[in-house]
Amino acid sequence: MQQFVVSSDLKGLDLAKQKLEEFVDRKTVLFLSGGRTPLPLYKKLAKERTINPGAVAIVDERYGEPYHKLSNELSIKSSGFLDYIHSINTPFYSMLKSWKIREESAREYDELVHYLLGWFHKSVAILGLGNDGHIAGIAPNRSDFTNPLFGKDRDNVFVSEYKDPLKMSPEGSTEAPYGFGERMTLTFHALAQMDLIMLLVFGKDKKKGIKIFTEEGSVEEAPARFLKQSQITDKVLLITDQKI
Repeated sequence: MQQFVVSSDLKGLDLAKQKLEEFVDRKTVLFLSGGRTPLPLYKKLAKERTINPGAVAIVDERYGEPYHKLSNELSIKSSGFLDYIHSINTPFYSMLKSWKIREESAREYDELVHYLLGWFHKSVAILGLGNDGHIAGIAPNRSDFTNPLFGKDRDNVFVSEYKDPLKMSPEGSTEAPYGFGERMTLTFHALAQMDLIMLLVFGKDKKKGIKIFTEEGSVEEAPARFLKQSQITDKVLLITDQKI
């Protein structure tokens, strides 16, 4: 794993932009996470217009109608990045479809991700890190919840879904006593196919998440630990303003 400890989030954003400029081209599919941490990067990319991906897709999503108020795609759209890629004729592939049930939406997106990863020569996923150790929409197990994504027979599944009995907060937080609600997400298997995974961790409020991530333990306790496994760690670029 490449690790870059920067002096501020602004330095981190500049570095992330530089790395994307070096890697992303028309032969690249770019998978975006929502959340507070990556949003300033998307705003910067939209303003400076310096990358030109072949396609843009979503890492995970909160199930609901297209562009609902807690959706990651609405957050990304608000950054101006979707308007930018549309202006350069780059398609954006949403997880959310009107009137489709969660299971059907996940199956269709799974087929799409298989196609995108087969068609494009390169793939990039931008991830944040939750203070509970989650990445993408992969929730850790809790005493009251066992995530079915950790079950068997999922070796060829790129997108899956589940329902956490704890609902999302109105602000979209997953901090206790709130949970993940109804979620669709790229799986570990999909992340393992990426050529580059950029993990962005900025802010003092991420100290707990970094600590959990760096500790030894299971991925069921902290899904981000998957990024330290031998089959994927060489693809991971961690940029943070926190001590590791």
